[in-house]
Amino acid sequence: MKKNIIIFALALLALPTATKAGVEEKENPSIVKVDNSVKEVIDSYVKATGGEAKMKAVRNMEMNMQAEIQGMMLDISSVVDRENQRLLNVTEMDGNVLSKTVLKDGAGKVTAMGQEQVFTEEQVEAVRNQVYAFRELYVDELGINVSYDGTAEVEGEQAYKLIFEAAGDGNTTEYYSVATGLKLQTESPSIGKVLYKDYREVDGLMMPMAMSITNSMLPMPMEAKVISILFNQDLDDTLFN
Repeated sequence: MKKNIIIFALALLALPTATKAGVEEKENPSIVKVDNSVKEVIDSYVKATGGEAKMKAVRNMEMNMQAEIQGMMLDISSVVDRENQRLLNVTEMDGNVLSKTVLKDGAGKVTAMGQEQVFTEEQVEAVRNQVYAFRELYVDELGINVSYDGTAEVEGEQAYKLIFEAAGDGNTTEYYSVATGLKLQTESPSIGKVLYKDYREVDGLMMPMAMSITNSMLPMPMEAKVISILFNQDLDDTLFN
C-alpha cells in the first residue's frame, strides 16, 4: 500500500499545473457554443482564470499540498520555474523524503526510496511541459496538438473536452465547464481521473484548493488539499540540486 501511495503522489505532482478548475468564478465569461473551436474554448478558460496578461506574468510558482489516503498524510511541495526551465517536486511522509524530482539545465532525475533514476531524453521532454504554470498559453511553443472532442458531464456539469497530445506521459484529456469556462477535470492513462474543486483567488488568479484523484489501483480516491500558492518568488538555485 505504501508503494502505491508513493506512485500516485508522484503522479499527482506530474500533472500539468495548467489544469486548474473550480466551482467558483472570478468573472462571467461568455458561454461558448458546442461547435466552438479549440481556441475559443481555451480563450474562455483564460478569461475565467484571470486573463492572459496575469497568467503569462507568472514566471514561477510554488505550491504546497497535503494528501491523505487511508489515514496516511503526505506533504507535497512543487516549484515550477518557466523563466529558467526548472522544476522541483518533493514528497514527504512523517518528515521523511519519499521522493524528489528535479529538472534543470535540460536534464532531470527522480530519487525514490534510496534509488536514483536519470530521465531519458523523452522523459525530459515530457516533464518540460510541467514548468509552465498555465500550459494552455504555450501549446505552440511546446509542440502540443490540441483537438476538440465534444462534450461530457463532469460531476453533474456539462463540459467541453479537449485532447492534449504531448510528448510521452504528457498526453491528457481536459474538461472545461460550459457554464464558467474553467477546467473541471483531467484524465490521463498514467494518473486516472483528477477532479479540481474549492477554487479561490490568489493574486488575481483562480486557483484550486482541493483535488481528488481516482484510479482503479487505489482503494479510494486520494484527497489533496492545497496549503499555499506563491507566485514569482526569488528562487534559491540550491533548491534544484
